Amino acid sequence: MEHCENPWEDACNSENIKLYIMIKGEKFPICQKCWRNIADKDMEW
Repeated sequence: MEHCENPWEDACNSENIKLYIMIKGEKFPICQKCWRNIADKDMEW
């Protein structure tokens, strides 16, 4: 099963994938918890 590959959080191994983000042409699965953290920050990718 696929797990979270949040590029800003090395320790997340959640399998509760909610979406994928593309960074420089690479697709990363993101879990619900990490997505909430990412969405609340002012980040660009």
